[in-house]
Amino acid sequence: MEKNKPKKKRVTKKQLQRRRIGGLIVLLILIFLICKGCASCASCMCSKCDTVKESIKPVATGETTVTSATTVVTTTPLPPETLVTTLPESYEIDVPEVLQGTELPTGSEITALTMVLNYLGFEVSKTELAMNYLTCADRGTATFSQAFIGSPFDSTGLGCFAPVISNTAQKYLKSQNSGRNVKILNADSFDDVLLRIASGYPVMVWVNQDLEPCQEEYCFTLYGDGLVSDAASEFKPAVTSDPVVSGVPAVVTVKTTVSTTAVTTAPAATEPLSKQDIYWIPNATCVVLSGFDLNNGTVTVIDPAKGKVTYDMGMFKTSYNALYKQAIVIY
Repeated sequence: MEKNKPKKKRVTKKQLQRRRIGGLIVLLILIFLICKGCASCASCMCSKCDTVKESIKPVATGETTVTSATTVVTTTPLPPETLVTTLPESYEIDVPEVLQGTELPTGSEITALTMVLNYLGFEVSKTELAMNYLTCADRGTATFSQAFIGSPFDSTGLGCFAPVISNTAQKYLKSQNSGRNVKILNADSFDDVLLRIASGYPVMVWVNQDLEPCQEEYCFTLYGDGLVSDAASEFKPAVTSDPVVSGVPAVVTVKTTVSTTAVTTAPAATEPLSKQDIYWIPNATCVVLSGFDLNNGTVTVIDPAKGKVTYDMGMFKTSYNALYKQAIVIY
């Protein structure tokens, strides 16, 4: 049996060396192919499969992924005052009525401003405006164009002119970060006022209460250097005679003289002191002009003391002229 068993083929040393080299070459080829394939896959994942990679990225347990988006708020600036070119036969704005009542017995100006601001969408009360935004001063310390003389909460309060209400409106609008503008019209033509109404802007207008003529009265005298003149310079040129509000355009008389008598408030007894007499119209009031009718010759106003009233347009214009053509619009 031993004699029939085939003999093992002997492998020479040279053949064994070749086999080892061949196996090594095959192993290197396999490693090269594997590396090439991985690189190709990695390239694909980077250039084309970012979304997939993000989706398979492990997330720690209990971790919440929040996607935050930045919201860009664009504020469209308010357009400039846009007016109609021609007056329609009639026009009326639905302005909410606010009465001055017992809270503000002399506060027609601030109440009129409240109505206009409420119409424009601002939720503000007449008392809030009066307490926090209206500049007030005692008699003899400022003009009616610089401050409300007295207090609108007091029946002995007097009033103020358009610049004071304009400043009050500007302060309030600034506190609300509003881009609206406040404009003192001081229009020579009453049609300029009516154009604002026809364009959708209610207008605050100074007139006589119930359009009744009233004698302008001396109120007090201011002393000091660099005095600021009142309505005479801000609305009309000064005149030398005392005007009577009786249906013709009138202006405030500002009498500026040099006093040769020493005054206790003067910087020095030897220096001349400026003197300014201030006049006031006792029945002056501020209303909101909200409509007009050219065919009937009437205007519609919201009177802070009475509510909605219709007046003859000619009489209203006369009273408007007598109060130095003062009007304010907010747009």
